[in-house]
Amino acid sequence: MSNSVNPLPAQPCAAEFIAASRTNGAQAANAGNTSERWGQKNCRRNLSDPIFLTKPRSSRAGNAAASSLPRHLLALLLLTLLGLSACTRAAEPAGKLRVLTSFLPVYCFTANIAGDLAEVENLLPANVGPHDYQFAPRDLRKLSSAQLFIVNGLGMEDWLAKAVKASKGSKTATVIEAFASVPKTNLVTELPHIHLPGEHAHHHDGGANPHLWLDPTLAAQAVTNILVALQKADPKNAAGYAANAARYVERLQALDADLTTALAPFKSRRIVTYHHAFPYFTRRYGLNLVGVIEEVPDVEPSPKYLSALLKVMREQDVKVIFTEPQFSPKLAQRISQDVKVPVAELDTLETGPLKPTAYEEGLRRNLNTLLKHLK
Repeated sequence: MSNSVNPLPAQPCAAEFIAASRTNGAQAANAGNTSERWGQKNCRRNLSDPIFLTKPRSSRAGNAAASSLPRHLLALLLLTLLGLSACTRAAEPAGKLRVLTSFLPVYCFTANIAGDLAEVENLLPANVGPHDYQFAPRDLRKLSSAQLFIVNGLGMEDWLAKAVKASKGSKTATVIEAFASVPKTNLVTELPHIHLPGEHAHHHDGGANPHLWLDPTLAAQAVTNILVALQKADPKNAAGYAANAARYVERLQALDADLTTALAPFKSRRIVTYHHAFPYFTRRYGLNLVGVIEEVPDVEPSPKYLSALLKVMREQDVKVIFTEPQFSPKLAQRISQDVKVPVAELDTLETGPLKPTAYEEGLRRNLNTLLKHLK
């Protein structure tokens, strides 16, 4: 694995991508096909010895001719035949591109682009999220067998540095950040904060929230970025990757349109989530995220913080608390009893079955949950 992450240049938005992808992909594929034909042509030129251009004789005549050949000519014939075999193998297509992904959303994006043109494997088990994962030496085998390693980036895979360190001296995959091309102006750096009594102004460290995949329009930008990486690594299949990506982006656009239409009546509706996983989702669909239960994942809030959160929820008439499947709902249920509002579950899609449609299905489940509890 290269010790430096390879950022890719800024890519077009989802709408521009559909119009351009087929043309660009076809050009890249033609270049790959030309290179392949050139190699096969030169391979045949090297085998223009007259012995391969004559019409084969009958077996008896051939045996007689072979027996009368001097030994050095027989040796030359054997070497030429071996060269033909090697050249034929060289002209055969290489094995599929091997791609490793970090966790579920990145797997879904990559698998839909790859289709059956590349082999896509996920590093994390289906039931383990990136916050809980611990890189183990045994995972080095997956890294060493892949050519590309697609990650979310923005600190989501905070164990990546350990993986890079463990792979020193080994030939491992090139790391590609899926959201590297998203402009900084589209990143969320300021998050809702519950101010405590006597607290000075809250300062943020400026780090971007990494949960970009929960906005389908940003997911489409990640698809474009991953597409470029796959085309660069496997140019002969560039057109196929472009066609797959265009179809997938169209599905993401349809998903975004459905979410926009269905959630339009609930704009500015106030909600509380378990931790800061949904700022991109709430920004996209006009919901008002007034606070979270845990400002730091896996760190239980202080009684002082919880008291301030309850006060804000009552003042702003919050109607529902959303938990996440990766965290215990007990604390949320206790708060729910205090403020007399229901608890429901929104999925961050960090875990789940490793299938290409899991991302879309997960967001549609979240939509159904929101429609049920925002009314």
